[in-house]
Amino acid sequence: MTKSIGSRIPSVVLLVLCAVAPSARGQTAHEFNEQAVVIYNAGQWEEAVQSFERAYELAPDNAVVRRNLCNAHQAAANALAREADFAAAVRHLELATSIDPENESPLIQLGSYYLRLDYVAEAIARLEEAIELAPRSVDAHDLLGDAYYMDNDVPSAQVQWKWVLEVQPNRPGLREKIEKASREAAVEASFRPSGSRHFQLTYSPDIPGRMLRRVTNLLEHAYIDVGRDLGGTYAPTPIQVIVYNAKEFTDATHAGQHIGALYDGKIRIPLYDPSGNALSDEELKQRLYHEFTHVVVRFLAGNRVPWWLNEGLAETFSKPLGSNGMGLLQTAQEEKGLFTLHELSDSQLKKLEPVVLRLAYAQAHATVSDVGHRSRHRSRGSRSAEL
Repeated sequence: MTKSIGSRIPSVVLLVLCAVAPSARGQTAHEFNEQAVVIYNAGQWEEAVQSFERAYELAPDNAVVRRNLCNAHQAAANALAREADFAAAVRHLELATSIDPENESPLIQLGSYYLRLDYVAEAIARLEEAIELAPRSVDAHDLLGDAYYMDNDVPSAQVQWKWVLEVQPNRPGLREKIEKASREAAVEASFRPSGSRHFQLTYSPDIPGRMLRRVTNLLEHAYIDVGRDLGGTYAPTPIQVIVYNAKEFTDATHAGQHIGALYDGKIRIPLYDPSGNALSDEELKQRLYHEFTHVVVRFLAGNRVPWWLNEGLAETFSKPLGSNGMGLLQTAQEEKGLFTLHELSDSQLKKLEPVVLRLAYAQAHATVSDVGHRSRHRSRGSRSAEL
């Protein structure tokens, strides 16, 4: 998972300008800049951008005005990112990079936000530009490693991260990323590439072509079906998918046998069960639709979605709750063993045994299905009332 860069608000400075033509309102660039600095220091980022823009219109060649306007765009972008409006934040930063093209800071921030939006190619381009300007920027190299990894270029990611490790050996989370990537690279060294319209697949040479075609076909259907059901939301492409046999999946992910597939920025799925039997069409569809739902949820809300909602949506879009799930919930209710929504969190669930985890998934599934049912019922009632 990538981190967000740009939480440090850059400072702006006053300046003294030589004679510059005043604006139609009679104010000079110096006066607009002074006003903007006051507004900026009060934390009114959008208003500061507007005032600095007036100074920039009158003195476009002044380096201090350009840097101040760039900093104001960065601060406004940071505020928008805190509200998870990364698309609007990106628009501010694209302006910032055009105003102050020799400044690596907005490029690094922009790369971080593009990664958050899963626009990997754009992130790579901006972060590579940043490193050209600031070759020893640790943040830029770390994020570029994240971007290469998300693009499934693991060797290039390792090069970036290992350089960062030499410079900052105690950087939080870095050793874990390198270890995870090295483990996956060892398993996937002989894997082959394939692709479709919206997905880039890397697959084990043990996987027959007919099974790979099943995966591709199901993924393309999931792209349309889940995207439509989530309000016409279609995640950026290509989406990375790694296809394993059962042992390779366990070796690469260290996941327990109760984990049928996972999404960690890439969809990872084995096409065989631990006994070596190929997954049925229905089981394969359920697993792929489940993991692809996580892709869309991440695109919509990042890591701000609670576990029960994320998994409940994935379960709802991949299969019906069924009699087994209902029976499990009924027994738990009678035994007063149901979870609170607060208990259905990542930290709590990591402690659970697989048999108890099945109950957690069933409860998340039922909760989301019930909310959706009541929402549709209210919508039908409202339309009837209006008619």
